[in-house]
Amino acid sequence: MENVKSGLRDFSALSARKKAILVACAAVMLALLIALCISINMRSNIQREYTQARDAAGEALYSNLYILMQTFDMTSVPNTDVQNVILPQMREYYIASVTLNNLITQTYGPRYTVLTETDISNLTAAFTAYETAYRNSAPTDLAQSNMRACMDRIKELLNTRYSQGVLRAGR
Repeated sequence: MENVKSGLRDFSALSARKKAILVACAAVMLALLIALCISINMRSNIQREYTQARDAAGEALYSNLYILMQTFDMTSVPNTDVQNVILPQMREYYIASVTLNNLITQTYGPRYTVLTETDISNLTAAFTAYETAYRNSAPTDLAQSNMRACMDRIKELLNTRYSQGVLRAGR
């Protein structure tokens, strides 16, 4: 208590100009501390939103790829119209998947890429093989075999790149 009284006496002994400088310095330090706290809080919020957006895009990609696989499985169901129903639906999910994959790659970097250029090329070739077979009234066995290989690759990607529905960074 004696030290506080001594400090107050020392402060009151200062000139008005020195008191104003000390108070101004204290106010500036307090303002800097508040600005630092606000900045840290804003950065934390931005990082959380960034992660949530990445997870949402990754989840949408997962869903589209999963539905693409499920739709392909319908090609083995008797009396389904593969040419006019199944393949157009698959193409929609394929286009959405490639678009999301590109978005994720451009936004979050190549470590978050799910479909490689080879995967995309193989899927495009499988769709083209179906189209060629239907146009030439030829059997679709080779096209179906190619598409099955692509679906197996997608299943592998979903199992290795996702953990509990969340996209993990690659190497």
